[in-house]
Amino acid sequence: MALELVKKQIGLNEMTRKEAVQVVKERDIIVPDGKPDMQRVLYLDGEINIDQIDVQEDRVVYKGQLDTTILYVPENNSKEIYTMKGSIPLEDFVILEGVSNNQRVAFNYNIEHMHWNILNERKLNVKSIIGVCVEATKPKEMELVTEVRGDVAVQTNTGTLSVIKPSQSGTEKLVVKDELTIPQGKCSIGEVLKMNTCIKEEQTKRTESEILYNGIVEVSTMYKTQEPDMPVEIVKHRIPFAGSTDLPKPNEEAYWNCDLSVKPIYMQVCPDFDGEDRVIEVECIVEAKYNTFDEDTETIIDDVYCPGKKVKMTNTSEDYMTLASKGVAKASKKDVITLENGAPMIDQIFSVNLKPVIDEKKVEGDKLTINGMLEAKVVYIDPESVNMIQTAMEMIPFSQDLTLEGLNEDSYVEVKVQPKDVEAGVYNKNDIMLEYGLDYMANVYNKGNIQTINQVDVADMDKEELNSYPSITVYIVKKGDTLWNLAKRFNTTVQDIVEINDLDENAPINIGQKLIILKKTKF
Repeated sequence: MALELVKKQIGLNEMTRKEAVQVVKERDIIVPDGKPDMQRVLYLDGEINIDQIDVQEDRVVYKGQLDTTILYVPENNSKEIYTMKGSIPLEDFVILEGVSNNQRVAFNYNIEHMHWNILNERKLNVKSIIGVCVEATKPKEMELVTEVRGDVAVQTNTGTLSVIKPSQSGTEKLVVKDELTIPQGKCSIGEVLKMNTCIKEEQTKRTESEILYNGIVEVSTMYKTQEPDMPVEIVKHRIPFAGSTDLPKPNEEAYWNCDLSVKPIYMQVCPDFDGEDRVIEVECIVEAKYNTFDEDTETIIDDVYCPGKKVKMTNTSEDYMTLASKGVAKASKKDVITLENGAPMIDQIFSVNLKPVIDEKKVEGDKLTINGMLEAKVVYIDPESVNMIQTAMEMIPFSQDLTLEGLNEDSYVEVKVQPKDVEAGVYNKNDIMLEYGLDYMANVYNKGNIQTINQVDVADMDKEELNSYPSITVYIVKKGDTLWNLAKRFNTTVQDIVEINDLDENAPINIGQKLIILKKTKF
């Protein structure tokens, strides 16, 4: 006879799988018609835009482009600067064994290195090394037993399954626009060479119905003037923004996160009231990428027996992944970058970019140590130099300890380091002082295992089998014993042991404790 098993379906996740690769992309960029021949490149950078990500069997296919900005001069001693743009198509794939289109995939990328080579006066070869990282998490549905029914006296042992897993995720886009006026004392605009945007003073907040976010978009504009004494100018503007995304907060929500980023989408130079080109119309997109984690707790039956009956139970063992904990640390930092040709004036610093590279994640007990380097890149102008646009690079080490609940050597640890509110100032005639914050975020994922009951068959015991159990036993509790295990072993019930020994059913039994166990004769 088989007992009736009442089951409930629950969604879990398998452990995350990860693959990181480097790809090399290159292309020849042609000087546009109407622009002079190129003699010397002053500056090169790029931005990756991914248009499509397609998850296929055992691979993740992506498509997009690397947009480049090149600043050059037409003659070796010229202070006339020109800008040109180009793009390198990106269409490739990352092999990730076992991935399929029903899995949650995180796709991350960054430009690790860019290099140029002038082929002739009208052609430039650009080569880039791009790091691509793909992480896949596979959902799985499991049926867990919540009730057992039958015509016999059934004893069931219940347990609790608690899993924290990804729930909701999405991206909210906010358009930020403004008319930026060149301040008095600065030359009017001849041509915009490059624009850089970043977010400062960001704040995010979770309410019962939404995620709120606000901050400042700092816009740095490098432009060419008509003045020979100051051929290149830099101006900075700040645009406040505030937005929200409707996201009701369920009771089971355990964690949430929201990351902000910004990029310009439109720029147009316009005349002011006096007819001078001193106004820049700009539009940016602020993206708020959010994700939440819910805790799913279920009471399930993990063991069954029937006193006086032979029970045959078939189980299936399943592995799953749960978010054990999240940790956050913030650090305020100051570092100095030394320049060989002397530090510029404050208003000549165009941008400061800090790119974290994590070299080591070390686990000792519940302590995680993060070690790495910040690749600091400062772009500024030097009107007295032949290369008016200068780039200073320096590697700055960082280290941070986090104490994380549930951390162990077998944990999968996801770490992110984010620079915040980067400011640059002149420290002395040769040094630039960087002041910034570093936000460290770590997610600890652990693997769990659960035994799921598939079927329970019950048959009668014969007389000899029943007589093999002693009528009365004085048992001394050993390590690992529980009331449930003893009741199952001696063919009785937990309730009988509790009543005979005057015990609290919810209190643990102690090693060396004596228990009287009577054989149950009626069921």
